[in-house]
Amino acid sequence: MIARLLDSRSTVVVASLITLALGLFFTFVWAPHPWGWQGIDQYHELAKALARGEPFGTTDVPWGYAYYGAFFYWLFGDRVWVPVLAQVFINAAAPVLLYRLALPLVGNRTATLAALILGIFSFNTVYASTQASDAVCTVLFLSSLLLLARGARAGSTIDIAIGGFLSGVVPQFRPNMILLPAIVAAGYVLIGRTRAHLVRAIVFSIAVTAALTPWIVRNYRLTNTFMPTSTHGGIQLWYGTLQVGPYLESRARNPRSIFDSPPLPYTSITESPVIVTAAPNSCIAGQTLTLVYWTDRDGNRQRVSPVAAGQRVSFAIPAPPPQTTLYYLFESGSFASSTFVLFVDDRHLQDLDRHQLTLDVFDLARIARHIAWQEQIDGANDLDGNGIVDAADLNRAVRYLLPEAPAEARAEFSFDNAVAALRIGDGSRIAIPRQWRGFQTDLEVEGGLAGALASRWRLRSDLVSGAVNPCPPVDDVRANAVFYRAELHMMRRYMALAMDNIGRDPMAFVAASAYRMVRLFIIRGSDDVHATQQFSGARLAYAAGTALSAAYFFVFLAGAVIAVRRRMAAAFLLVPIVYVPLTICFVLTNMRYTITMQPLMFVFVAMAMMAALKLDGVEVARDRAART
Repeated sequence: MIARLLDSRSTVVVASLITLALGLFFTFVWAPHPWGWQGIDQYHELAKALARGEPFGTTDVPWGYAYYGAFFYWLFGDRVWVPVLAQVFINAAAPVLLYRLALPLVGNRTATLAALILGIFSFNTVYASTQASDAVCTVLFLSSLLLLARGARAGSTIDIAIGGFLSGVVPQFRPNMILLPAIVAAGYVLIGRTRAHLVRAIVFSIAVTAALTPWIVRNYRLTNTFMPTSTHGGIQLWYGTLQVGPYLESRARNPRSIFDSPPLPYTSITESPVIVTAAPNSCIAGQTLTLVYWTDRDGNRQRVSPVAAGQRVSFAIPAPPPQTTLYYLFESGSFASSTFVLFVDDRHLQDLDRHQLTLDVFDLARIARHIAWQEQIDGANDLDGNGIVDAADLNRAVRYLLPEAPAEARAEFSFDNAVAALRIGDGSRIAIPRQWRGFQTDLEVEGGLAGALASRWRLRSDLVSGAVNPCPPVDDVRANAVFYRAELHMMRRYMALAMDNIGRDPMAFVAASAYRMVRLFIIRGSDDVHATQQFSGARLAYAAGTALSAAYFFVFLAGAVIAVRRRMAAAFLLVPIVYVPLTICFVLTNMRYTITMQPLMFVFVAMAMMAALKLDGVEVARDRAART
């Protein structure tokens, strides 16, 4: 009976209809996730903005899925269910694509079984019922593989070119797929070793590049940086370095997550102009607003006019060289603002305030070290003006930086030969090691108020100035806060934080990465709200996901062993499957990152099941005949 089912041509169609039915059920009746149609990512708002004709307003995610949604919003208006319904139908093509891809490699029965398993058990069907890029990306990926395989067998340059273009589009939905085309091209040349193979690999590479180029050019025009994917990799790597040791399953519980926020107003963007934006006040209505700036390298004051006006005005200050302190203020007629400070520096974790312009956590550390070990200190930290720097100045600094703290939350200070500790009234603490490189991340910070203190700063001029400007020309002043500056800067900061974490315990990071290589394939829920999305029925849903994902992973391993031992051509499908954990095990990951490869894994699951049921004799004989 099973053999007849697998020999029937209609079984693959049934598999697609099952996928479609499940997708419709999850979309309109009940979904095993808590996100609703809009999903957990920002694609809904991005797509609506694009449909309104606005530019793509981020470098944090690639353009693919946002433009997919925008197309439907442009056609049908703000109806979230329309792009979701469309991707349910798109996802229904996956079983057919997988069958056609697997048929020449494993034979009809195994390919049919793989399609049937995909139709019933694909996790993409769950994600197809919400705005997420997974289902569309998987169909694009399978289409690219199918075209490439057909082109390689038939020597079709057209198929290779189209498959290459789709391979370049896939990373615009899933950025972690960016390196796979290069691996495919190199492998194809090394295995074939003929001029024809080299020519097809070149055609493939050109097509991939053509698909990637618009995004790369757009990013370069905005940031002056080569960026083939997105800025999101920085924070993902940092999160991965937080999930080590006792915090393997929850980065949020790692005390070092406190260093997310910088302790000073700074930008690491030194290759592009500084973009300053502000909201003009009504008292300067009709008057010209000018920005005045100077630096610690050049005290001559320069004036610039707005480059854009409206509810917010924008100014562009020519890019200062690295390690520059930038000062600026706003003038309009007789009105002038107070002076703002921005440190232009790529030393993300160090004290950038060479001129003692700000009071910050570095000053707290210096005061503590002076009290504990009599280290030399600048007189600027004598905050009460009594001629000495002591514990009273330490408490005054805490009150300046934590005005929201209760008045009785006095800081208690203690020290020994190795560590000086500052305890705040809520029980939180900052420990300053005697062996200190001057990095923010060398501090041990635990608890709420101490965590806030680690990223607070105030201009010293504001501490002594009692005058109130009756009409500041502008409010809500921001420097390099536009997305194409802020996201690039934060990517660099997160990379610096990640490298700092890795350097502290590289072996723990290696062990955590090795664990994540396997953990990637297994759904694992928990009651920890910081680690896992919580919703009604979450425990049951996660338990079912764990059981299913673990079962299919171990059966997949059995199928992979069979394919390798039999030297089957299908073993080449292991390359993209192995690619995923090898290239992202060191960042924050979960099972969702492997969903694009799940259809290929089902091919090996089907092989293992066919071998167990002893139904694979026809496929084995055919494969042996093909190799001889």
